[in-house]
Amino acid sequence: ARAGMQSGDLIVEVDGKPIKGLSLAQAVRRMRGRPGVAIDLLVRRGGQPDFNIQIIRAIIKVRAVRWQTIDRFAYIRVSRFSERVQTGIAQAFSDIRKDLGGAPLGVILDLRNNPGGLLTQAVKISDFFLDDGEIVSTRGRKKRENRKFFAKKGDKIEGKPLIILINNGSASAAEIVAGSLQDQKRAILLGEKTFGKGSVQSIIPLSDGGGIRLTVSKYYLPSGNSISEVGVEPDIFIEEDEKNFEIDSKLDNQLNYAVNLLTI
Repeated sequence: ARAGMQSGDLIVEVDGKPIKGLSLAQAVRRMRGRPGVAIDLLVRRGGQPDFNIQIIRAIIKVRAVRWQTIDRFAYIRVSRFSERVQTGIAQAFSDIRKDLGGAPLGVILDLRNNPGGLLTQAVKISDFFLDDGEIVSTRGRKKRENRKFFAKKGDKIEGKPLIILINNGSASAAEIVAGSLQDQKRAILLGEKTFGKGSVQSIIPLSDGGGIRLTVSKYYLPSGNSISEVGVEPDIFIEEDEKNFEIDSKLDNQLNYAVNLLTI
């Protein structure tokens, strides 16, 4: 992102060598290297001519939850739904209240480019903003795979305005949170349509040491709609409109729109 890569970009060449025909693991090995050493990528984006991006390799430590205050509002970015997200969100709100000297007037939850993760964490984060109602259900080939998850009383931000930022990189657990809170009329979704990854897989071991990844059930939102291959539509469609767009920066027109919306 710092170098200018965006969600949906296709890498065509690495250091002048085409990667077509390589497996994902092979392509990743070619891109990895010593920290501080540059790598040149030929990138394809939409209908634009291919262009070069240079990235300086580094050791990247991904924080699942980051936050900041913007005026009297809270901005919380969740990059993935790992086992520590619920704790991270709770700590973020504790720190935000200390920073503002009280509760925020509204919240922006940023789920852009969040590939998902643990269903349990998606349910807990959705529950964080709800007092009651269904969050998500799973339906499968067998009855034991059919489950429903419901919110418990206790909206932690007491009904304050909530805007969720989404894009095509928002998938799976991120779509559950966004879609559930949209269906429950608890949040406004802003940005672009999500990826559409709404299935649950099991891995069946094979005798030769391999395995088969089999879809056993699908996620369904409170409305009864499936996420799978459909995605979640935003209430307010706002595209990334800068060539050098970067999330959580001055060029982030989606975040700027959300802040202005809360201010009104």
